[in-house]
Amino acid sequence: MDDKEIIDLFFERDENAIRETMNSYNGRLLRFAMRFLSDSRDAEECVNDAYARAWDTIPPNRPDNLFAYLASLCRNSALDVIKKNTAQKRSAQLVELTQEMNECIPDSSSITDDRSDELAECINGYLATLPRDKRAVFIGRYWYNEKISDIAKRTGFSQSKVKIMLYRMREELRNYIERKEGSL
Repeated sequence: MDDKEIIDLFFERDENAIRETMNSYNGRLLRFAMRFLSDSRDAEECVNDAYARAWDTIPPNRPDNLFAYLASLCRNSALDVIKKNTAQKRSAQLVELTQEMNECIPDSSSITDDRSDELAECINGYLATLPRDKRAVFIGRYWYNEKISDIAKRTGFSQSKVKIMLYRMREELRNYIERKEGSL
């Protein structure tokens, strides 16, 4: 069953929508959740939570890419689990990624929900300007939470090259955001 047919089942409020979604994406979503979490039970819980959230949000949403939509729901759930499990002691990698991205965002302390949407548009606009290989490195690191060593293996670049690419892209993103803010 293709994505359009599955989404139609959601719109019809047919419970087969969840079964068909699981048949199509369960393995990929579990692997995705495990990139964030070390416990397979937590990963399964996040995937199940993504299915429940999809049921609650489709309709009114009609995603263009069902896997991307589910992955976003699953990622948010995984980040919630990390926050809950490490309320006192945050994940070192998550802190590192947050610090890296804070370098790109001018005055990140003043981000409101409205500004958050503008920031998301800026980041998407910047990513659209990148060649495919650079975009894959950036998204691998900041969306999929990949380690630099894993990105290097996947892309065939050295770890040093990946680090330099990420540093330069963060600088470019910061400049891109500043230019966009100046034109608003």
